[in-house]
Amino acid sequence: MLQIDRTRKKPYYVQIYEYYRKEIEQQHMAGGTKLESVRELAQAVGVSKMIVEKAYYQLASEGYILRRHKARYEVALLDKRGQAALPPQQPAKRLQAEWQYDFGSGAMDLNCFPLDTWRKHMNRVLSSPELLSSCQDEQGVWTLRDVLSHYAYAERGVRASAENIIVGAGTAPLLAILTQLLRDDHASVAVEDPGFRLGREIFRSSGYGIVPLTLHQGDFDLSPLQASKARLAYISPAHQFPTGSVMPVGLRYQLLRWAEARSGLIIEDDYDSELRYYGRPVPALQSLDSGGHVIYMGALSKVLPFFLRLSYMVLPPQLMARYNERRSLFRQSASVAEQCALAAYIRKGDLTRQIRRLRKEYQDKGGLMRRLLQAAFGSSLHVGKIVSGVYCHVSLRSDCTEEELLRRAAAKGCRVLALAPFYETKEEGEKCQFLLSFSKIPGADLPAAVAALKAAWLGEGD
Repeated sequence: MLQIDRTRKKPYYVQIYEYYRKEIEQQHMAGGTKLESVRELAQAVGVSKMIVEKAYYQLASEGYILRRHKARYEVALLDKRGQAALPPQQPAKRLQAEWQYDFGSGAMDLNCFPLDTWRKHMNRVLSSPELLSSCQDEQGVWTLRDVLSHYAYAERGVRASAENIIVGAGTAPLLAILTQLLRDDHASVAVEDPGFRLGREIFRSSGYGIVPLTLHQGDFDLSPLQASKARLAYISPAHQFPTGSVMPVGLRYQLLRWAEARSGLIIEDDYDSELRYYGRPVPALQSLDSGGHVIYMGALSKVLPFFLRLSYMVLPPQLMARYNERRSLFRQSASVAEQCALAAYIRKGDLTRQIRRLRKEYQDKGGLMRRLLQAAFGSSLHVGKIVSGVYCHVSLRSDCTEEELLRRAAAKGCRVLALAPFYETKEEGEKCQFLLSFSKIPGADLPAAVAALKAAWLGEGD
């Protein structure tokens, strides 16, 4: 950051010149970067425009910066010797390529979200500064927590009051809070294998030991949990990620009995319960718990666009008391304005209508993608049935490695997710399995997307 040292005898324009020269030579400022206008920089550092003009003139005369016609100065490209090179006529390409077909993202296609409706709610909130100033709370906006308590009960059978709900900007910040609250009583956590990798790594990075609970072809096995010393388990019983399995009711009660016998806790990650396409949604595990052994985590990430990262968790009474004791250690990570807008969005019934639309949209798209994949790949690809969520689990029979298949897909503009990174322990035979999402790809583009994937995986190598 440029600061003028008024105690030095060195002229101000020289200080400005030397600052920018050093930043450019050390490549802290990339070629093409626009400099502040003469007026803006003069006001920022408290000098006259003539001083800034003199510094810029010297930089330009030595080739460090360039002046475009009727535009601001910009940093010149330097070669490896630090000398000015000819600037490009076209903007530099982004390091991250734009995927033509993003099978790897669970985010929704923005065409599926009523932006006009959301804008109206946001405008009302931003027009009420007194509302925003009165809604500062580490747990989250009271109105939203109150609305979520009714919503979670109506949709999932979750018993919660506004006092026991904590809102966050996604699941990760809420898990970070839990790692602090649970550290006194728990040294390890049991996790599904394969399972939600980010959640697992958040616990690992906070010093917890990891106890993997292996899923065999999607079937839960609780014996490693019962044999371990762990008293904390992190699971997704309603729709296991990434296999898509649903925990049978018998195992649910078995899990609750384990928690009761161990005085343990279960973190229930209910990340996409709204998107179930066949039959009634499976009740939340928390709705079966009468002993305060379940921490419920709800996420709206699959029914709201990517730029609205709002999740919530419901703490049992004993853990809520601990949170209140340490409240000063935590900060609210979610936008107050977005929380207020979401409260109105739910209260007015807009979220219910949004979910209804998405269920129909995603059921149609998921069915179409499954049919397209089966027709394109035949017996070489096993395609799992899509009963919930936005991902399809596929297994490919191929002589290629997963890395080669990922590279081939990328060469055709297709982003896909391999299942291997979601495993804590790699098993034999778990090769060439992938997750394919249909949520971000428009339905009209799915035939071309599947054709590109077929060309990548069944066509000639690059």
